[in-house]
Amino acid sequence: MKKTLAILSVLLLSGCSSQDIVTMQDESPQVNDLRDLDYDGVIKAREKCEETLHGAAVDNDGCPKDKTVKQSFRLNVTFPNDSSELRPSNYAKLEQLADFLNDQTDANVTIEGHASKVGSPDYNLALSQRRADAVAKALVNDFGIDASRVEAIGYGDTVPLIDEDSEYAHDVNRRVMATLSGSYSTTDMRWTIFTAN
Repeated sequence: MKKTLAILSVLLLSGCSSQDIVTMQDESPQVNDLRDLDYDGVIKAREKCEETLHGAAVDNDGCPKDKTVKQSFRLNVTFPNDSSELRPSNYAKLEQLADFLNDQTDANVTIEGHASKVGSPDYNLALSQRRADAVAKALVNDFGIDASRVEAIGYGDTVPLIDEDSEYAHDVNRRVMATLSGSYSTTDMRWTIFTAN
């Protein structure tokens, strides 16, 4: 048995020695540019989007991926008793809302008018509608927001922030709220150890 194994080993080794030995070249010519000039993880030879935003998530061509982000803006404008006149101090808040609407061109806003429980429910409903209309009119006329993007609804005294009979509660409940939600596309960023979400 040992003799047979020895003969087989000699035959195998002799069979290998008859083949020519091929040596590799010292250098291989570089056909493609393998550098990653914008540090997005895609080599220059495959890059279709130059100068990608640093940290952006990219596809196989080095182009940044987009994602849809939802943002909301909250407005709280208060009014004196039995009034639908906007105070000059409220225009700074309206300007912020208008800027947001100008940035988010696909977004619409609903203006919600409210009243305190002083007075009759029917009167408060009409008053709250006048308050909502005043804010909507200011957005359209003073800040150039398209009227088709602004809706005004009066809720009267049916949705109080504070449901009690005190002067403080009445002051807080005489208000206009505007809740706006808009979506926009932005570059999706890669996850890092510093990413919050």
